[in-house]
Amino acid sequence: MLLLRRSLLALLALAACRRGRLLSFAEYAALEHDTPYVLRFARGRGALLFFGTAHTFDPADRQVAEIEARWLDFGPTLAFNEGGDPPAEATVAAAVSQYGESGLLRFLARRDAVPIASIEPPLREQVRALRASGFADEQIKLFFVLRQVPQHRERTGAAMDAARLAEVLRYFSEATEIAGPATPDELAAACARLLPALRHWSEVPQAWFDPVFTRPPAFTNVLSARTSELRDAWVVDLLTAQVRRGERVFAVMGASHVVVQEPALRARLGRPQRLA
Repeated sequence: MLLLRRSLLALLALAACRRGRLLSFAEYAALEHDTPYVLRFARGRGALLFFGTAHTFDPADRQVAEIEARWLDFGPTLAFNEGGDPPAEATVAAAVSQYGESGLLRFLARRDAVPIASIEPPLREQVRALRASGFADEQIKLFFVLRQVPQHRERTGAAMDAARLAEVLRYFSEATEIAGPATPDELAAACARLLPALRHWSEVPQAWFDPVFTRPPAFTNVLSARTSELRDAWVVDLLTAQVRRGERVFAVMGASHVVVQEPALRARLGRPQRLA
């Protein structure tokens, strides 16, 4: 029965490719793919090298050397990184250890004088769309703030403390224009009401932000799925527009996003060359 279900979902994924739309999360869950997952599109004078990564903060990760090599070979005129606008560090090691593959791309862009921008939709646009999808402001704020907690753990090897949480809360209060929760105590109270299974905010698991699920362990999974859908649609429009303008675009995102977006990009830019 499971094999039959997975075969059916794989056929649905093929239908998505034919119709040129984003893969659904159910379709994505039925697929197996390599990581990194790298596609190269060409349309007229424009081109796109879309590098799908497994997120890393390890400068020795083989993906780091591969991104550098493909950057040099491709010769981009424009670049986009996932994860906002990190600063450009002075070395590859510092860039990757602090900001992952996004930091690496910022380093390369500054070194080679290539314009670079965040691939993400503006945060306030995401908030507006999430409200329209039925999520309350408190849920939205909690989602964006708590998502930083397991990322901090992965990057530093230590739990986020209250001082760092206060900084994260200040940032998202301004960026989202959502008032509360605004302090660590208010966030703890909101977690107790909205996420009663969570013993302490510093222990929130990365699995609670996985957009691919059967039975979501928390509302954050559902919110993550909707956010990913919004981001993927935004990225397809953004990359397509730049390639059609004749830019040679080098973009890096998590591999799952590249796989999900591939059918929609194929419909607009033609069949890609699979590089990895």
